Parts: sequence; structure tokens; C-alpha cells
Amino acid sequence: MTHDLYSFRHIIVASTSFTPSYRPEVTQVRGQLTFSDQSVLHVRENYILASGRIDYAYQWQNATHQLIHRWDNAHPVPQFDTSPHHQHIGFEDNVLPSEPMTLDKVLSFIAGQLDQSTTSD
Repeated sequence: MTHDLYSFRHIIVASTSFTPSYRPEVTQVRGQLTFSDQSVLHVRENYILASGRIDYAYQWQNATHQLIHRWDNAHPVPQFDTSPHHQHIGFEDNVLPSEPMTLDKVLSFIAGQLDQSTTSD
């Protein structure tokens, strides 16, 4: 439930608190990270206590709030074997299968994208 962001410090320029909020059935973690290119990652993780399941959404947007990539498991996507895990790339309607994601996996992906864009400039 706590996140160690230290290994991603080279791409993160600002962060909100990721302090959990506790309710009887769910513990929720929300936060926001701003990266070196001014893009933003919105993080929402709901830890469902009875089942041990984690509902998540990791939405990466550019500086003008346009969707770059979102990974979530908020609803089933029947046409994918990975359902409910899926991703939206570039547009809400561009939905593709996804492996189950964690914040570390998402940050590794983003770091790779940002590192790649700085080496190609």
C-alpha cells in the first residue's frame, strides 16, 4: 500500500501525498505524479479488504490533459482474455488487452518512454 518512488526520482519532478484513506471495506490510495516533461500520472488504487483484490486506474496525461495511456481494471472487457485488465492508448476508444498492472510497472513503462524521448531529441 505504500509506494517507494525513489528509483524513479530521475523522472518525477513533483508528487502529491499518497496517504491511504481507510473505510470499513476499502482502503484507497490516490495521488498524482508530475514528470520531467510536465506530463502527469493520476493514480487510484482501491484495496478491497474482503477479497484482497486491488481495483486500479493509472492515467497518464500530457501537460494539456490529453490522454497518453491509461491502465485499469474498472470494468470487464469481454473480448479480451486479460479482462478486466486493459489499457487505453491515446484515446478512450482505443482499448487493448493488458497484463495486471502495478504502479511500479507503470512507472517503469513511463521512465522508458521519457528516457527514449530525451535520447532521440
